[in-house]
Amino acid sequence: MQERIVNSHQWNDCLDYLSRRVKEQSFKTWLKPTVGEPGENGEFKIAVPNQFVGDWIKDHFREEIEQALLEVSGKKYDLICIINHKEEDKNQTSLNFYQNYQHNKVIKTTPNAFNQHNLNAKYNFESLVVGDFNQFACAAAGAVSEAPGMTKYNPLYIYGGTGLGKTHIIQAIGHRILGMFPDKRVFYATSEKFTSDFIASISNSSVTNFTRTYRNVDVLIIDDIQFFTGKESTQEQFFHTFNTLYHLGKQIVLTSDRSPREIKGLEERLLSRFSWGLVTDLQAPDLENRTAILYKKLETEGTTLPDDVIHYIADKICTNIRELEGALIRLLAYASLKNEKVNLKLAKKVLVDTLSSSKKELKIEIIQKKTSEYFDIDPQMMKAKKKVSNIALARQVAMYLSRSLTKNSLKVIGEAFGGRDHSTVIHACNLISNKMSEDSELKEKIDKISAALLY
Repeated sequence: MQERIVNSHQWNDCLDYLSRRVKEQSFKTWLKPTVGEPGENGEFKIAVPNQFVGDWIKDHFREEIEQALLEVSGKKYDLICIINHKEEDKNQTSLNFYQNYQHNKVIKTTPNAFNQHNLNAKYNFESLVVGDFNQFACAAAGAVSEAPGMTKYNPLYIYGGTGLGKTHIIQAIGHRILGMFPDKRVFYATSEKFTSDFIASISNSSVTNFTRTYRNVDVLIIDDIQFFTGKESTQEQFFHTFNTLYHLGKQIVLTSDRSPREIKGLEERLLSRFSWGLVTDLQAPDLENRTAILYKKLETEGTTLPDDVIHYIADKICTNIRELEGALIRLLAYASLKNEKVNLKLAKKVLVDTLSSSKKELKIEIIQKKTSEYFDIDPQMMKAKKKVSNIALARQVAMYLSRSLTKNSLKVIGEAFGGRDHSTVIHACNLISNKMSEDSELKEKIDKISAALLY
């Protein structure tokens, strides 16, 4: 039976303690949404949405939580996570999902009457590396997989730059659902396929078949939704498809290269629906996660490489996961064709072009253009003399990024911004640096602009 947990003052104090000692994003993702209260026999119970989240908390934050409880209550507790499902059988579903996920036991897709899912077999949870850069999205994907259409994550909207793993995660959702619920009808398509299928249905007078394909499903997964921009008839068709599925309680999963509010050229009624469920982003992986991704890729390929080679690739390629894996495959292919043993010297030789292209220096004009997009102003305003607050702020952010992400001198940067003096650039950089420490929303926006420029 479901156990009801009432939030206690000890847990509120504990969360306050943890918020100052755990990374901000990790705290918001895993700890802040929880509820907790003391139990019996020295236990402290925390309510979590599913087993995936519960085990993640125990694996990554147990010591910090138990220390926090000791600090705020003076008592030593054993941490217990309680699944906050409405029905007992869902607890077992959640447990099954997590056990298979954690121990790399592949749940095979069984034959299905609806066999047009279009999923790529290699994109599954077993080959997915989970880290700080994607943990929230993966947790949400896990929850959706074990209870499609029954969570608050409908639609699930994942966004991030090119090559950060969006397609991998959403196709993994499809595979997991088919493995756990063989009778579910799962359909994956890119936005381009949706558009081309719709156009073909008009040409062939088979719109009924089109709507049957896309609306007679239990899970609809659409990749790169931003490419619906400017296609009014396609947007109209997708609007009705979305409404039909949503009101039937079917699961919808979407990806884009930007958040809904940042997409230009899509109808407002669509954008608002994209935000009905959960909107979450993917960040670029740090060095440790890039290294883990390479080890996982090698495991998938059934081979190994010297540690110094793996660390070299992870250190030198920090653009995105796709380029990281591409460099590894290129090195393995070269070694196989030339029948050479892979070592650090060979890696440097084979990947010289790849590494040089990944380190291309940004141009100030590109920084100005991307910053203008995020602040929704005309790029020409970067060089204008106008001091309107939003334009001035965008200009100062672009100066700050130009100073941080390029090797240009203060004089060159000033010239690129309408012939301004180097002291103006220094002032802008100092101003933005100070504001970022005080304004978390501004810092988040600048981090996203940096990620868009670098990855």
